[in-house]
Amino acid sequence: MKKGISFYFGYDLPAEERARLISEAGFDSVITSADPRFNFQNGSIRKQMKLFKKYNLMPSSLHMRYKTNELPYFWKEGKKGERLKRNLIKDVKLASKYNFTCVVVHLAGEYSSIGEKRLKDVLKVCAKKDVPLAIENINYPEMLKKVFANINHGYLKFCYDSGHHNVYDKDFEYLKEYGNKLVALHLHDNDGVNDQHTLNMFGTIDWKKLGKKLAFCDVKCLDYELLLRKKSEISCQECLKKVKEQADKLEKIIEEAKNGF
Repeated sequence: MKKGISFYFGYDLPAEERARLISEAGFDSVITSADPRFNFQNGSIRKQMKLFKKYNLMPSSLHMRYKTNELPYFWKEGKKGERLKRNLIKDVKLASKYNFTCVVVHLAGEYSSIGEKRLKDVLKVCAKKDVPLAIENINYPEMLKKVFANINHGYLKFCYDSGHHNVYDKDFEYLKEYGNKLVALHLHDNDGVNDQHTLNMFGTIDWKKLGKKLAFCDVKCLDYELLLRKKSEISCQECLKKVKEQADKLEKIIEEAKNGF
């Protein structure tokens, strides 16, 4: 099972140094964002891809570009919603060009026929480019449920975010309901109250229980979406070491569950 991590995980190091350290820590892949606002951290996608190739890292999921306050416009009439659709199509084409496994999407606001049509337009491009659109569980759980209830499409998939689940809609069984659509993981921990994107050692998730649920899904890569803020307590190299250890332990839990242990 491959192991991945977000290209930016909280440490302000040059992009090439981060790529090298990620590779040296034993990771296979990286998740990154299509948003050019983060180019100051990571460089352009084109530059990132050169670094990934140099350090034998494969691209995993590509996160859509977005501003949280603009997301609801996707479901409303007007130019702002159309611009969001165009940007999402750009991200799908970018993912196709650079062989990302999928585009991860945040959906927020009030479900509407306008947004449904826009989403179906994006999915047409997904099918043409062979890039799944993975809807992530965020703090709008009812939106995700309505999308899956109303749109049946082969390229409409699911990105499971463990940290978001630990804070928002805790009692809903996302993996039981949508595990058959799972194509991406955003693994991270928190205190159960705030979305912290931190290490297991600082969080409250029952990873043994989660691993057993993941055993019933088609998991190809364990991707960790870290944004460590307690950097004074742990160095960059130690952080990467801890994440890799977490991933190896989770893989063991999953494999044991598959084999009935």
